Amino acid sequence: MSARERMQVRVVGVVQGVGFRPFVHRLATDLDLAGWIRNDPAGVTIEVEGDPTELGSFLARLQDDAPRAAVLYAVDTRLLAPAGHTEFRIVASEAGGPTRAWLLPDLGMCEDCERELRDPDDRRHGYPFLNCTNCGPRYTILEDLPYDRAKTSMKDFVMCPRCRAEYEDTTDRRFHAQPTACAACGPRLQAIDGDGDGDEMTGPEALARAVGWLSDGRIVGVKGLGGYHIVVDAGDEAALQRLRARKRRPAKPFAVMVGDLDAARRWVEVPDFVASALRSPQAPIVLSPRTARGWSEPAPSVAPDCPQLGVFLPYTPVHRVLLDAFGRPVVATSGNPSDQPTIHDDREALESLRGICDAFLVHDRPILRQADDSVLQVVTRPTPRPQLLRRARGFAPLPVLAPRVLPALVGLGGHMNVTFAVARDREVVLAPHLGEMESAEGRAAYRRTLDDLLRLLDVAPEGVVHDLHPDYFTTHLAEELSERWGVARTAVQHHHAHLAAAALEHEIDGEVVALTWDGTGDGGDGTVWGGELLHGTPARSERVGSIVPFGLVGGERSVRQTWRTALSLAHVAFDGDPPPLFGDVDPNLVANLRRLLARGDAAVTTTSMGRLFDGVSALLGLCTENTHQAQGPQMLEWASWRATRPADLSMPLIEFDGLVRIDWRPAVRTIVERTVEGTLEAEDAAAGFHAALVEAALSQLAPWRERPVLLTGGVFCNRRLSESLLTRGAERGLDLRAHAQLPPTDGGLAAGQVWAAATAMQADA
Repeated sequence: MSARERMQVRVVGVVQGVGFRPFVHRLATDLDLAGWIRNDPAGVTIEVEGDPTELGSFLARLQDDAPRAAVLYAVDTRLLAPAGHTEFRIVASEAGGPTRAWLLPDLGMCEDCERELRDPDDRRHGYPFLNCTNCGPRYTILEDLPYDRAKTSMKDFVMCPRCRAEYEDTTDRRFHAQPTACAACGPRLQAIDGDGDGDEMTGPEALARAVGWLSDGRIVGVKGLGGYHIVVDAGDEAALQRLRARKRRPAKPFAVMVGDLDAARRWVEVPDFVASALRSPQAPIVLSPRTARGWSEPAPSVAPDCPQLGVFLPYTPVHRVLLDAFGRPVVATSGNPSDQPTIHDDREALESLRGICDAFLVHDRPILRQADDSVLQVVTRPTPRPQLLRRARGFAPLPVLAPRVLPALVGLGGHMNVTFAVARDREVVLAPHLGEMESAEGRAAYRRTLDDLLRLLDVAPEGVVHDLHPDYFTTHLAEELSERWGVARTAVQHHHAHLAAAALEHEIDGEVVALTWDGTGDGGDGTVWGGELLHGTPARSERVGSIVPFGLVGGERSVRQTWRTALSLAHVAFDGDPPPLFGDVDPNLVANLRRLLARGDAAVTTTSMGRLFDGVSALLGLCTENTHQAQGPQMLEWASWRATRPADLSMPLIEFDGLVRIDWRPAVRTIVERTVEGTLEAEDAAAGFHAALVEAALSQLAPWRERPVLLTGGVFCNRRLSESLLTRGAERGLDLRAHAQLPPTDGGLAAGQVWAAATAMQADA
């Protein structure tokens, strides 16, 4: 018989709230090992004692067979003298000490819980708050670490004897499932009619009333996991038009929640990789092309003109019982007034959503912090790959790992699609999507979330990083935090931060080139950038390419009223003498704008690719006013998918101000002339524009064949553009890399700010 050994194992990562301790208990028992395991603020600590061969097996299986939601970032071991352990136990959690455990996102309902929910013989049949260690709320109910029930918003729900027995049974999948409950002891639904003063129903009666409301065409506010949804029958055009009017959202596509994969396949294409994403623990909204029925069966106002639908499955038991009872797909859009954060507080929901929703289906489990739905699209060429467009529920606040340990920096992001990032050791932790910073509510939510996440992560910031733009809320906040924390602040140019974000995601520390195409970024030279080719490292880069500049008159008005941008493009393309355009716009406005453009000093100079898309979309009559972010570019892309004979357009490269620039002027001249003649269909022009831009970009990249090429910035949410560039670039031997886990939008900017500032600091040290 070999000598006994004792091994201490410390694990850091996603190891709390995922069934890790019962898994370790079963593993140790199976290998006839004794000892204990406990949660602590850093992760878990394990001691195992027994045969040395079995200790080796334990360590290997610990990493190979871990629960599906667990992520083992670091596993440290040391050998100790035998202590004479005779059994393996799960001991009480340890408080105190530095926090290093990863915060676990909320997880979509697992198959086992879904099966119980639908089983008439199961004691939790139809109970809309069942969960286990493999699924359910985590981040949105967490008060503090370690992750125990007493430190969650479930602390006031006292478990009944049957739930307590499961919770304490190491062989049960609900062992230490902190939110576990049943109808006898847990949260319950409540239905509230009208403005909150009407009759209130609870439990199954509340669910039945909500189904009745939806059937009657009413708009229902539904409290979910990380906030409220606004829910309406996806086939009810009249109800959807009322929703659009009340929410002041005339055109932006709505997401649709469908009952199962078969229902999804009815309306959108669902290849295997899309099915996997829909059924994953993250359960994001997935954008996928429509089928023929996907055009004819949903109400037209679900997603006007959009060739894709955003679909997702019921990821909580509340949504599942609602969809099962209603029997039809529903629109489930974020519960917020336009341009404000998703609401998760009950009182605020009843006040702020009263003018939008006719009734509410709520529950009494408090949501401690918001987590909006994540949005993912699949870039299908040259090979299928996911691309996150909004990183929120299910993904955040899991970290992105840097190649080395970083100083404790906080990156504050930009102004649109905002998140912030916190560096801790090798982790870059992104907050869930927070949205735009235009409203006081959005800014207050940002501050609360920042303070909260720094507390949970136990990070004392050593520096704060922000955008160059002097007027952003996040820039002013950086000044305030720098003084409050007593740390230095660093400004990182907007497009360099995009480069650094893509480099971080691809674990690149060396030289790259990056096409950084977006809508707006302060160039630091008095102009607005957005169509740039950068060369450098995450620490520093230089601008080596761009597009031909043009002027914007009217600031934010030109972003909203895209016909203004179209006139600017035509003014430049026709050397100040374009043909008459936009006869339906007030002639005095058009004449005044042309005078200002002719003066030259009244316009802000820009090289924005996003504004170029805006202007071309308006020239083709597709979108002359943005009612939501990127509406014009979206409609230009959507039109391109409908083309039958793409136009032959030209965008040559020229040398201008020391940069190799894409010259869009010949393409715009052709578009204007042929549109005026009536010889060019908008769809064919849109497809030709995309094709010409791809060719121009590949020519601009040709000298950089030996470098990784990063595609970053919000313009690369355009699937047609991304797929064409990736496919054609691979054919020409270019190493093109797109975003997958970080959004190409400003939603990834904060991570890039942290990586850029950290690498510059370490390079200068």
